Amino acid sequence: MVELLVAMVLGLFLMAGTLQLFLGSNRLYRFQEGLSSVQENARAVSEFIARDIRMGGFTGCHRSVPVANVLNDPSARWWTDFASGAVIGYEGNEAFPGQAFGSDIGDRVAGTDALVLLGAGRQGYTIVQHVATAAQFKINQLHHLQDGSIVMVCDARQASILQLTNVNTSNVTLVHNTGTETPGNCTKGLGSPVECTANGTPYEYGPDSIMFDFTPIAYYVGNGETGLSLFRVSLEPGSSTPQAFELVEEVEDMQLHYGIDSDADGWVDPDYLDASAVTDWGMVRSVRVNLLLASRQDHLTEDQPWVVFPAADTGEANKAGAGFQAADWRVYQSLSKTVALRNRLQ
Repeated sequence: MVELLVAMVLGLFLMAGTLQLFLGSNRLYRFQEGLSSVQENARAVSEFIARDIRMGGFTGCHRSVPVANVLNDPSARWWTDFASGAVIGYEGNEAFPGQAFGSDIGDRVAGTDALVLLGAGRQGYTIVQHVATAAQFKINQLHHLQDGSIVMVCDARQASILQLTNVNTSNVTLVHNTGTETPGNCTKGLGSPVECTANGTPYEYGPDSIMFDFTPIAYYVGNGETGLSLFRVSLEPGSSTPQAFELVEEVEDMQLHYGIDSDADGWVDPDYLDASAVTDWGMVRSVRVNLLLASRQDHLTEDQPWVVFPAADTGEANKAGAGFQAADWRVYQSLSKTVALRNRLQ
């Protein structure tokens, strides 16, 4: 009987040790899985947003050329208002016209910053002929453009933003008349300054001018399907209404700061500014993106972590210990990246 009891006690110790080993391995596995997910999402979001910031303000030609925006009432929509600034930021308490604050899926999260980037896309076409009186372009190749597509055209003297009104993907002729599509063109004249009359300010683009998609983009943190996520707002070809898409999960916060060249000496001022402190968005030369990511799963750490955010190299949290105590046991990662606007460094 004594031997049996001793064997049972030893067996219990072995079972307890095995159970402890299993629980420890399971916690480590869950922690590594959560950490890997956060790191993977951090790499993805960093690549997406950096790529779009670099293209902010791109027209296809030199940044100094005037832009004639012939769309109807372009200042009425955030995504056509190129004159107000190709790069515009919104503080966490400032309404962003692309998406309202709220608790529904897709709504923006209060306290998180938002960013608008306007400019030409990456797909370009060479102009073979432009007949201004007929409001008609001929380009050098077949294309993906559609009726209603909004494009930018430029040469060494100026650029124009306009909407295509009659397009056939089987040929290379593109028409930009008035009176159709939304928002529509206020004139068929593409010259600067814009006159919203039938013929407007005449301007004819010569051969070897360039046409690009007009690509308005916005970023914000919103409510996703399973938690907070980074959303990207973009305009699909042929559409006149930008749509928000859940881009990357596990993004809890985004704080943005802007590098200004206030004296036009070609160097960014040492102090990066909040959106509320920027008085001229045309002086922005770079954007510092601070992102906070957190795992979806809770109870992955032994203690509630201390989170340093924004990241310590942003100039916003250089004090030792700056940050906050998490209210849960998730895995957190703070990311900071400074991205130059290539089109404004020419």
